[in-house]
Amino acid sequence: MTALAAALAALLLLSLYTRFEQAYAGAYECYRQAFQVAADAKARVEAGSRPDPPRGWLLEVVYADGTVLRYGSLARERCRAYVIAGNGVLIVARG
Repeated sequence: MTALAAALAALLLLSLYTRFEQAYAGAYECYRQAFQVAADAKARVEAGSRPDPPRGWLLEVVYADGTVLRYGSLARERCRAYVIAGNGVLIVARG
């Protein structure tokens, strides 16, 4: 009976580990992509052009005078990243 309980506990722990590992990998990928989208937007803003986020991403460009411009659309936010451009503009990428 004890061996059966130990085997079931080990299977439960293995199942939980697999789920957490998949969730961690998914979250890592989302944040990696968020930082990439934010970095691309930063380069465009510093070059003086309009940022163009990928489909499903929302970019918020916040200027020092309080002006906020939004580009793209977002159905559901899973992660976000922030960068600051050389001219003091805050860029928030949400995806």
